[in-house]
Amino acid sequence: MTDKKFKSEQEEKIEQVDIQSVCNNLDMGRYQIIELAAYVARQLDLRPHDALKKLLEVENLEEFLRSLKEKELTREFRQRF
Repeated sequence: MTDKKFKSEQEEKIEQVDIQSVCNNLDMGRYQIIELAAYVARQLDLRPHDALKKLLEVENLEEFLRSLKEKELTREFRQRF
């Protein structure tokens, strides 16, 4: 295995998100986390992986979801008017 390939595999492992940590942080099940990550990814125009990283950083889920909803409503309002 080449050095470059080995480094990229190591970087990929480091960048992976521990879903169990996200579950524990938000006190939710895996299935709920996956659904939430998909929603966050769509709302923030992120990859699902990046949405999981974002969820790992969230301290107050209710406030975070409220801000996402506000952004969604603002975006819809601008599109219509």
